[in-house]
Amino acid sequence: MDIPISLTCLSPTLFLVPHLQDIPLLIENNYEVYVSKIAATLNNIFNHLNVKHDLYAVGPLSEAVTYHFSKIQKTSSTESSRLNVILIDRIVDMYAVTDFASGCPLDKMNMLLPRFPKTCSDIAVITEPLLQDLKYKSINDQLQVPMCLAPTLKPTPIVEWLLTKTEKNVLASIRTTLTEKCSGPIKKTISRITPMLLETILDDEKFNSKESIDFKQQVLCICAALKSLNLSTIELAQNIGKLLLQNISMESDTDILTQVSQLFKTRKDRKLTVEILLCILVQLYSVVDEDFVMSEEHQIDLENIVGEAFFEDFEYLPDYIINDLIGVDFSSLLGCQQAAEKFIFILKQIKRSRQHFIQYRRLFLRENPYMPTVYSSFVKQLMDDVCSPMRPNLSVLNTKYDGIKDYIKLGFNKIINTVNKHPLDCDHLVVFVIGGISGHEVHSICEATKNCGIRVSIGSTRLLSPYEAVHSLFKKV
Repeated sequence: MDIPISLTCLSPTLFLVPHLQDIPLLIENNYEVYVSKIAATLNNIFNHLNVKHDLYAVGPLSEAVTYHFSKIQKTSSTESSRLNVILIDRIVDMYAVTDFASGCPLDKMNMLLPRFPKTCSDIAVITEPLLQDLKYKSINDQLQVPMCLAPTLKPTPIVEWLLTKTEKNVLASIRTTLTEKCSGPIKKTISRITPMLLETILDDEKFNSKESIDFKQQVLCICAALKSLNLSTIELAQNIGKLLLQNISMESDTDILTQVSQLFKTRKDRKLTVEILLCILVQLYSVVDEDFVMSEEHQIDLENIVGEAFFEDFEYLPDYIINDLIGVDFSSLLGCQQAAEKFIFILKQIKRSRQHFIQYRRLFLRENPYMPTVYSSFVKQLMDDVCSPMRPNLSVLNTKYDGIKDYIKLGFNKIINTVNKHPLDCDHLVVFVIGGISGHEVHSICEATKNCGIRVSIGSTRLLSPYEAVHSLFKKV
């Protein structure tokens, strides 16, 4: 399959593959089409780079891609360096992309601002046309120029800061950069940097030049996110998610499901939307493992409550829930109940997604009864083991060997008790998450691999906000 190589590089370590952004997380139809498309893309990249390579797979979709790739790959005698790729299915850890409490500023912006249309990573502040012409009657024909994070003239460090720094440090770095460029006097010490302060500094005419326009639009985008009217709702969702995480390790399934059901019943009093509560449900089912038994009776009760919420709030539901989950019967209680049944079935699939990963089945840690429970992402646990000097057994990683010689080597290595292959046995390691990634995960991978001694890149099909992550579970393509 001849697929052009199209990459979006957001930072020195992170790249996205835009033409794969619509790959569903739970593929129901045309499975082979999606698998071959991903495999062909990887094959074209390897052929372009002219490198030796090994693929390691985590999850059924990644395993299918690896198997298909082994059938279409071509070897070359001119290959000089080695590039290894760890493919990870998004479905094995949905908490990472539905967590409202992410400490990554880029994740926070994705929660608060709408996605730039038809992109896999950018966000928009202004969605109305900026340049209008009366001869165009339709708004779709108007030229739209939303403020966004993508630079138009030259790269800036903003996105890298949003991925690697805290919100406080991002604002401090922005103010320092603006101060250095500003023509007027600025106070050197300010206890708190606010969006209003940054906007005031940007009023200087010096920032209207071509050299500063990209940096200016990115800073204004950050300011818009920090002044968003949805900020309080996101903070409420953060607190609820943290509370449920604490209760998971202490209470029975009945108590947890009762708490979530109560959230649906009191959502209007708490000013919570059904969309946010669906994200919280995905968090709950993703963070636990198969040992956390949820009774069928209580899940049926939850299903009925979710269906009633769909029916009662259908006027306020986002279009993607109505069109892709509920369908044409959105105005009937039966249609809403069927949609709720489908969603609970999806949640059960998420809960089973790590049942064969003995080492990584649980995504929360609690060191002792006096310490709070904390979330530990799948990629963090995996990459900590990959980069461990002890090189522990990585049974979760599946790979295809190059031929009969490698099988002979594998058998011999088992006899002398040595490891045949390891992801770090290369010049360049790529960790690629199929289905989307969060900024928090990017930071976790960077931290885990910073001392591994080789170059590490992180790739995915798109950036995901909590709402996009939920949509990707039932999206119709």
